[in-house]
Amino acid sequence: MARSREFDDQAAVSAVEDVFWRCGYERTSYADLMKVTGLGKGSLYAAFGNKHALYLRALDTYIAREVAAVALVLTAEEEESPLSGIDRIRMFLDVVIAAVEKRGDRRGCFLCNAAVDMAPHDKGVEAVVKVAMDKMRDALQEALREVLDEEHRKAAAEHLLAVYLGMRVLAKAGTPVPRLRLVRDTALKDLAG
Repeated sequence: MARSREFDDQAAVSAVEDVFWRCGYERTSYADLMKVTGLGKGSLYAAFGNKHALYLRALDTYIAREVAAVALVLTAEEEESPLSGIDRIRMFLDVVIAAVEKRGDRRGCFLCNAAVDMAPHDKGVEAVVKVAMDKMRDALQEALREVLDEEHRKAAAEHLLAVYLGMRVLAKAGTPVPRLRLVRDTALKDLAG
C-alpha cells in the first residue's frame, strides 16, 4: 500500500520559490530545498521531479500570482477603478518602490532573475518568461488605451516594461528609493509628453 503524502504541496512550493528567488537556480542546492521544505531528497523527487521541474513550478507560481496582480492593476475597468491609465501605470511602477521601501526587498523580480540567469540557456524557462512578459505588455497596452493612439501604444508599452524590469534590477542592486522614484517620474513624464 502506497504511503499518502503528509505535506502541503503549495507550502513546499512557496518555500522553494523564496529560495530560488533569492539565490537563483545555480546557487540553490538540494540541501537548501530539503531544509526549507522539511522533506528528504527522495520525497522531493517523488513529489516534484527534479530540481529543474521544481524551479519551473516555483516560477509558474510566482508568475501566476504577480503577473495576475499587475494585470489587474493595469487593466481595471473604469467602473471598478476611477484611476486613469497614467495612475494605473504609476501604481505598476510603485510596486517596485514599495517592495524596497516597506520590506527592504532586494530580491528583485523572480521573473526578471529567471530571464537573466536561466532563459539564455534553458528553452523551457525562456518560453515561460516570454509568455509572462507578453501578458505584461498586453496589460500595459490596455492601460495606455486612453492615453495614446494605437500606433504609439506598442512602443510605449515596450518602454514601460523595460523601465519596470530595469527598476527591479536597480532595486536588487541596492539603488536608493529616491533614485527609483526619479526613474518612475521620468517615465511618467515622458509618457505624458
